[in-house]
Amino acid sequence: MRTTALIDAPLPTVGGALRDIPLAEHGLAELGVRARVVGKASALLVPGDELSFRMPVLGVPVSLRTRIVRADADALTSVLVAGPLRELRHEAVLAAVGDRTLITDSVHWKTPLGGPGRLADVALLRRKVLAVQAQRVRAVRELAESWAGRKVVVGAAIVRSGLLLAQQRRYPADHAGRWELPGGRVEPGEGEREAVVRECKEELDVEVRPTGRVGTDVPLSNGMILRIHSAELVEAAAVPKAVEHHDVRWVKAADLPALDWLDADRVLVHSLRELVDKS
Repeated sequence: MRTTALIDAPLPTVGGALRDIPLAEHGLAELGVRARVVGKASALLVPGDELSFRMPVLGVPVSLRTRIVRADADALTSVLVAGPLRELRHEAVLAAVGDRTLITDSVHWKTPLGGPGRLADVALLRRKVLAVQAQRVRAVRELAESWAGRKVVVGAAIVRSGLLLAQQRRYPADHAGRWELPGGRVEPGEGEREAVVRECKEELDVEVRPTGRVGTDVPLSNGMILRIHSAELVEAAAVPKAVEHHDVRWVKAADLPALDWLDADRVLVHSLRELVDKS
């Protein structure tokens, strides 16, 4: 089954809203669906996270557990881990339409009882699934469009020779020793790419060239959103310096999860690994 909608927000913002854990847990409450992310550790869903659902179908409570297998800028996919169905796959795919985003939400499942199961499928599940899809898309739209008006903090994912540049915070005290990507707030009248170039010059004393975007937007506790841009050094032999930070380090893709990242950066580690692996 498939549902589509056009959302008045850019693709990275809609991608972040799709992964928002509070939305995943509470966005379907008005339909009587209770959801819980098992062992959640961040603000956004990441591959490997599992969601436990309990929903009424014609007055009978049904429990399911699904696992996130893809969570990137243009898609969120989950598959069945446990439940009364033989198979269940949910996928939301995004496509940019100018400054807006088209979302296509698809659900595929197989019942466990053959012919009788297919009859029950039509009678019991399809109407419920359509209602869940419609409410889910409405919730994503409302959240993404509310985020679209937030101010942006840019981060720079600088890659060279299969390594990613990370920097270690010196202050404040609760962030000292943790790692993050270079970056900062987009100033009034400044574009995001311009902000990436300026911040890298201020923080690393190097010139960079933005090359694209990485992952989804990440909501920040200060009411802003974090948006990551990939970048490369203008001079390949330039040596980044820890101008404002305790240290800078070039890191292999396999070593990225082991760093003590700031929470906002950690939810994008799987996207950063993919970026480095492709370089």
